[in-house]
Amino acid sequence: MSLANCSADAPTSASSAPTFSLSRVGARHDLLSCPGGDNGAVSRATIGPNGGRLSLGGFVMVVPKGAVLDTTTFVMRVPEAKVLTVKIRARDEQHYVFAKPVTITLDYSRCRNLPADPTAWYVDESTNAELEQMPGFNNASDSSFTLQTGHLSGYALAN
Repeated sequence: MSLANCSADAPTSASSAPTFSLSRVGARHDLLSCPGGDNGAVSRATIGPNGGRLSLGGFVMVVPKGAVLDTTTFVMRVPEAKVLTVKIRARDEQHYVFAKPVTITLDYSRCRNLPADPTAWYVDESTNAELEQMPGFNNASDSSFTLQTGHLSGYALAN
C-alpha cells in the first residue's frame, strides 16, 4: 500500500528540478492532507520476473527485472479519503517483499496547497503513525515524489 497525503504553506515553483528529500534532524513531520480519490478507480497488472509497470492516474509503480520471482497480480487503488491514499496490493496481501527494490511515484498534483519540500514515510496503515523515513526525490514541476522500496506497505508524504 502507498499513501500520500498533501497540503502545505508554500506553493512550489513549476520550473523546479527534482530535489533529494531527507528529513532534517529533529524536524517535525506533519502528514499532508489532501481530500479526494475515487473508490471505483482501480488498475491491475500481472507482473513476472521480467518486470513491469502498474499505474493509476499519476501514481506509478515500476518493477525492475528480477524484483518479482513468480508471476504476481498487483492492484492499485486511490480510494476516496481526507488524505491522499494510494493502495497497492500483491495477491491481495497488505505486505509484500520484493527481491529487488521497486520505484513508486506518488502524485500530489490534486492538492490545493503544494508542499515545498515533502518527505516520504513508511506509516502504520491503521494510525498513519510514521515508522521509517523513505528517502526519495521531489519533482515540484510535476507535483510528484519518487521513492524506492523493497516492500509494499503504507506510505505517506509529510511536510
